[in-house]
Amino acid sequence: MRAPRFAAVLFDLDGTLADSARDITLALEFALADVGVHTEHPVHRLVDGSPLEAIFALAAPESTAAEFERFASAYRARYEVLGHRNTRLYPGVRETLEALSLLRPGPWLAVATAKRSVTARSVCRHLGIEQHFRAIEGTAGTRIPPKPAPDLLHLLRRRCESPPERCLLVGDTLRDVLAGKAAGMRTAAATWGHGRREELIHAKPDHVLEDLEDLLPLLNDG
Repeated sequence: MRAPRFAAVLFDLDGTLADSARDITLALEFALADVGVHTEHPVHRLVDGSPLEAIFALAAPESTAAEFERFASAYRARYEVLGHRNTRLYPGVRETLEALSLLRPGPWLAVATAKRSVTARSVCRHLGIEQHFRAIEGTAGTRIPPKPAPDLLHLLRRRCESPPERCLLVGDTLRDVLAGKAAGMRTAAATWGHGRREELIHAKPDHVLEDLEDLLPLLNDG
């Protein structure tokens, strides 16, 4: 069998593989209340793939660094208590990952997220997909800037030892598409997640996916 078109496929997690919006919203509501923030924005609309720093800055623009640290601690504690009980895989994700893992030779698969790495691994384990990935890495709690910065993608690309043009970044937000482009990778916009479709299309990703199963013919195209 010929080698797949892409040597590596990097996936965003929330909004791309996992529908985790309910758990994130509940944890945000708890944490914002804990620090006494009453945001004008509906909390569920803050769940857009952004890191906690960006979410809190939007919800509480006059906040201090100390308030953010309290907020972040409360959020993570509540999120852990929830135990991913409301998080589900999007339709077709499990089947697509299983199909990709059966390819010989197959692409190197990884998760690149704004979550903490340990949290992302816990989510993937809970959903029964951890075994499909060679790496599951996040930027929260590290010095690596979150997407749209390409730093995490560069790190994963070096780990899989593939040239950027043979790597595909699959994500549901503008942050994902911009990060993939900045890293010199090909990009695939996942239209079912947190991002706005028109915003994703305007960013000119290399591919537009209506569901994750669209990825399979894409890997063997050309």
